[in-house]
Amino acid sequence: MAEPERSPDVSAHVAVAAEPDSDKLGEGNPVSPAGDPASPSPTPKSPRSSPLSTNARHRLLAALRAADFTVGRVAKLTSTSTGQERVFAITGYLAHVLHHILVSAPWLALLARLRRSPSPSPSSSSSKPPPPLHPPSSPSPPSYRTIYILTLLQVLANVVYQALENVAFLASKGVVSKRWIQRWGGVDAWYIWSTRAWLGHIVLQFGVLWRGRVLYGRRFGGGAGAGDKAEADSEEEEEKRKEIRAWRKSLVNNLCWAPLCLHWCFEKGIGFPEHLTGLVSFMAGAWDFGDSWARTAV
Repeated sequence: MAEPERSPDVSAHVAVAAEPDSDKLGEGNPVSPAGDPASPSPTPKSPRSSPLSTNARHRLLAALRAADFTVGRVAKLTSTSTGQERVFAITGYLAHVLHHILVSAPWLALLARLRRSPSPSPSSSSSKPPPPLHPPSSPSPPSYRTIYILTLLQVLANVVYQALENVAFLASKGVVSKRWIQRWGGVDAWYIWSTRAWLGHIVLQFGVLWRGRVLYGRRFGGGAGAGDKAEADSEEEEEKRKEIRAWRKSLVNNLCWAPLCLHWCFEKGIGFPEHLTGLVSFMAGAWDFGDSWARTAV
């Protein structure tokens, strides 16, 4: 008779299952010295940004905002024909100044010393910087008779200046026949006479400024009553400030352009330094350009 099969030793299997797997002790959760599995390690947090990187980010954002604000002001300034003219004129005058600085003897000597090579001879330039497309004038017809007549004469001088200047420029580019221009003195003569018309505008502007000064003394020279002065003091002071500022701005513009126009009115000039023409031209329009730029911030 066959012997019955022995039932498996359950206690042996239980003992084996109770023993930990020595090969897997290093996996999963580590075991503490007491034999208990240690608590799971916390998830590492992302490193915090240092104060230096935060400050750099703030500075970058501030620089971008400033650049955006500046670009907006430039766009606002060049949105009108008058603003475009002022920007182009100032750019041309500064380029003229930079040209004379770069070809000046001190600058070339400095470059030669830095390069340790003999300095080249500076080149001279007799070209005049471009004048404004239209000389400054009052935005509305004046109500005073003397200033009104002077302003009408200025308009006539400006028309003559623009006609002669533009025809001479077109003739120099071959658009207008030079033969017809040669009958009346040639291109150079037309340029000279156009500048003389511009000089006439400047001389008339001195008359406008003188007459405006006289009228200003008559308007604000007398005293006002105590009651009227208390009410209109602030408005009158603001009006006086604006009028004085406009008068001084026009005077500075005229004083800058007068010697330049007088120099260009003659074929050989009057001896005005050519390397200063761009600087003086810039000074003539710098005040007006500064006011136009300040208005873009509003």
